[in-house]
Amino acid sequence: MRHVKWSWLFVFLFVSFPLFADKPTEKKDTLLKMGGELRIRSETTINQGAITGAAADDDSMVLLRARPYMEATPTDQIRVFLQPQFSRTFAQEESTIANGTNLDDFDLHQGYIDFLGIGEGPVSIRLGRQELAYGTERLMGTFGWSNVGRSHDAAKITLGWEKFWVDSFFSWVQRAGGNQYYGGGYGHWDVTETIDDEPFFIVFNDNDGAPAAGRLTVYTIGNRLTGMVGTSLDFNLEGALQFGKSGGNDIFAYAGHGSGGFTFDTPIKPRVGLEYNIASGDSNPTGGTVKTFNNLIPTNHDKYGYMDFVGWRNIHNPRFSFSLKPAKDLTTALDYHAFFLMNSEDGLYRASGARMRAGAVGASRFVGQEIDWLLKYKWNQWANFLLGYSFFKAGDFLADTGMAKDAHFLYAQTQVNF
Repeated sequence: MRHVKWSWLFVFLFVSFPLFADKPTEKKDTLLKMGGELRIRSETTINQGAITGAAADDDSMVLLRARPYMEATPTDQIRVFLQPQFSRTFAQEESTIANGTNLDDFDLHQGYIDFLGIGEGPVSIRLGRQELAYGTERLMGTFGWSNVGRSHDAAKITLGWEKFWVDSFFSWVQRAGGNQYYGGGYGHWDVTETIDDEPFFIVFNDNDGAPAAGRLTVYTIGNRLTGMVGTSLDFNLEGALQFGKSGGNDIFAYAGHGSGGFTFDTPIKPRVGLEYNIASGDSNPTGGTVKTFNNLIPTNHDKYGYMDFVGWRNIHNPRFSFSLKPAKDLTTALDYHAFFLMNSEDGLYRASGARMRAGAVGASRFVGQEIDWLLKYKWNQWANFLLGYSFFKAGDFLADTGMAKDAHFLYAQTQVNF
């Protein structure tokens, strides 16, 4: 019955809106915008199955994602946004003249109503299926690299002023074994013209028998500070602390991120960057206080290596970056990652948050190294291209706990916006 109670939250917001809102400013004509994106990406993986445990050691595929959208603004204070999505892998249909049976190919990615500037004040409300993405998406992201991506059935209230705004949001997933809830608040403050501060508080509750011992309730508090020093030095700092309950056990975990880069004032804009990521792990993952940091619902793909072997859990991750713009609309970048577990008994968690390789007593903490190379070209405002190659050098932890091979990842992507 819990999901029924939360369903009334949406009903209340819809019904109560006219009670505290001024009559919207009417327009003679509804403003209607239409557009979208079409993305095609080919991927080739070599030796990844030996590391991830997948059935196929090598694989190749071509992915297609189409996201058209329609946006209507019948008044100054109401906006309606619809964004269906079609995503598929090439050559997976036996016949293209018959309807497929995979309903996941076509879905509603976003569909929401915005009530803007209620009562000509700072309050706005968004109701419906929507993306929730904040900061650099280390804890809350849309996972745009995925061929499906992530969105939420949610309600969001925004209070916005000139130099400060705060979002309060709540979403849930109805499940047979127990519902999953996700909510909290995220703020943004323009400290100076070049420095921003973003505090946040997130609650994640899972009643669906995960963990097996019972309910999972995680409270995450943290802060992000980012900006520029002068015109050449950029920085980003983020930290989070977690507590709560995992079944009958307490939770106490933490994570941190620090990065900085210097861009040289030359025509090709070379940038040198250093970064360090840390997330707590558990030396006794079978009992007692849970110390493994929960990465929640992030966009991990571009943060801990493009091969997605590593997430923000039980990890030490130094990173070196170099990029430049050899031409106006052409950017190339080279990243180096080294991965060390905080506790080898805990195991290695991949970008999805799932444990990819179980730990072992006495195993090495050195997971491996990764090099990522990217080439990006923006042809015009409508089309862009991406080419990339990643190489992963397996470390001693993988050899100590199972198969360990050096792996490769090659991809090419085209995206057209219309």
